[in-house]
Amino acid sequence: MSKVLFINMLGYGHINPTLGLVEELIKRGEKITYLAEEEFREKIEKTGVKFKGYKIALSTDSLADIRNSEERIRTLLDLRMQSFKEIVKGVFEEKEEFDYVIYDSAFMLGEEIGKVLNIPTVCSITTFATNNNIKINKIASYSDKLETLMNNPNYMSIVKELKDGYSIRFPDISNMFKAKGMINIVYTSRYFQPNAEEFDESYKFIGPSIIDRKENINFSFKKFENKKVIYIALGTIFNNCIEFYENCFKAFEDMDVQVIMSIGNKLDINNAFKYIPQNFTVRNYIPQLEVLKYADVFITHGGMNSTNEGLYYNVPLILIPQSVDQPFVASRVEKLGSGIIIEKDKVTSELLKESVINMFENKNFRLNSEKNGQSLRDAGGYKKGVDEIFKL
Repeated sequence: MSKVLFINMLGYGHINPTLGLVEELIKRGEKITYLAEEEFREKIEKTGVKFKGYKIALSTDSLADIRNSEERIRTLLDLRMQSFKEIVKGVFEEKEEFDYVIYDSAFMLGEEIGKVLNIPTVCSITTFATNNNIKINKIASYSDKLETLMNNPNYMSIVKELKDGYSIRFPDISNMFKAKGMINIVYTSRYFQPNAEEFDESYKFIGPSIIDRKENINFSFKKFENKKVIYIALGTIFNNCIEFYENCFKAFEDMDVQVIMSIGNKLDINNAFKYIPQNFTVRNYIPQLEVLKYADVFITHGGMNSTNEGLYYNVPLILIPQSVDQPFVASRVEKLGSGIIIEKDKVTSELLKESVINMFENKNFRLNSEKNGQSLRDAGGYKKGVDEIFKL
């Protein structure tokens, strides 16, 4: 039995893919201390780990309403620097000696933690793997701006505190979006990964972690059987979009389809909408993996997890990317013939309807999605991920 330190940060998109891996590690006898934001305690503790939480003033939700690119960069940098500080403090408060550390690729200090603790490192990559040719996050393209912003006295104070107090040295700011480990677990397939040939054997493409989420949700699928089903969900951050949802009502209310719409917890369904068409099922939360088994089209923001899950079940995607890595993910889906991109500022009911009809009529979208899906299912999943970790 090994003692494992698992470090994670940012939102559900970074947490959810790791849960299957963690459960499998525990099943095979590992003892895990999982360090993440306090708000994820309940979800993560269900896997059987020892959870250690930290709190920061900002949350990933704060990114949703920021339109100015420089302000977005500054906010993301604030969020990351606060997280780095709290994570490092949390690591060195632990009295246990760990045998290896697994950390999210957003945690650019992971290799440093490994050096200071003198233990092997595993990087958990919940987006595409990145290098100098692949910058999936637009913010990563603004390296000059990042370097200027890093001269902020508050940030420099954190850098000094971590160096003086814990011997943690900050790597070059260009590494903020391309952390690595001795091995790198990537939750997609080599086929779906852009420029896959540029990544060496330390990169293990295991596909998405599809697990039973043990959700006790009162949701009947009977009325969706033998029907064309459209599933709509914009993720956990960018879902406060009443105008978009009303465009969906107008687009699909007269079509012979059933529409399942997940709107998140920011809106009160009873007060948010003047009316909901009869062929719509609107909920604050939907068991996504179950719904995707019935869906013919998935209208999504193009987050990596939702994209992987949709394609895993062979569902063609209409992608409306909002921010961060989503435009890059969407472009990859479109390039492989598995989806259609609609720019968020150009969404109309007419364009939504036209895109769905196009998908129903053009069978290539389904065929290409099946090809993508097969590659994801064949990648091995969290069990392969654990196999690779045990080879360390």
